[in-house]
Amino acid sequence: MWTRCFPAIHKLRQLIATSAVGPIIYAQGDFGWAFPSDQPDDRIWLPRSGGVTLDIGMYLAQLGRIAFPDGTLKDVTATGTTKNGVDYTVSATVAYDRPNGEEEDVGDGLLQMTLTGAANTEERCVLQGTRGRIVLDGPSHVPQRIRVVRDAGREGRAEEVAYDYPLPEDPHGEWNNPGSIGFVHQIEEVGRAVREGRVECESYTWEDSLEVARIIDGILGQVRGGKKERLTREEDGDWLEGQRAGSS
Repeated sequence: MWTRCFPAIHKLRQLIATSAVGPIIYAQGDFGWAFPSDQPDDRIWLPRSGGVTLDIGMYLAQLGRIAFPDGTLKDVTATGTTKNGVDYTVSATVAYDRPNGEEEDVGDGLLQMTLTGAANTEERCVLQGTRGRIVLDGPSHVPQRIRVVRDAGREGRAEEVAYDYPLPEDPHGEWNNPGSIGFVHQIEEVGRAVREGRVECESYTWEDSLEVARIIDGILGQVRGGKKERLTREEDGDWLEGQRAGSS
């Protein structure tokens, strides 16, 4: 997940870890790009691998683990529309159990995500805390700017601090997808892990990857198949332990 390797995401995780805006109550995000309706043979319309959720859903699904780092995936509820046999616009809410003993009791953590293939969206993410909010300005899958807005009451003027992280210098010119020079961050992080003999990166672990897969499966099961998938970590945990043992 190259997005996790951007300096802006490292800063976001630091802000959450230090309770810069208090415990995160909910996170909201959108991501959409206009599918080529006049190209029926485009890969986005393939019935088994196409659709908006498999194409870009992971960029928002991974946000829950950032917003609620100590939480446990509890439930996925999704609805949406389909076009040409694939999911086209999707709205999903992902719930996280919080650990007992947190300083403030604000209930389950909620991740709300909207995906669409009908339009190019702003692609902004907001993480609302009890004492303010953190805004990840779009395009959030190649994040370059974070704003921290601290609450000053209903009548007060909020204090805002911005952090900018420009993309690396790009000698290559145009890319198929804007911002792709940002893959440099992932390349550097993977390189460090290999040199240090590690089998996973701290920014995006195996467990992170499996959790995103569980969320994506939960969404697809409801939007395409009309049924809710059972969210389980037991089998994944056994697999992870086997992989780590085999790598040691």
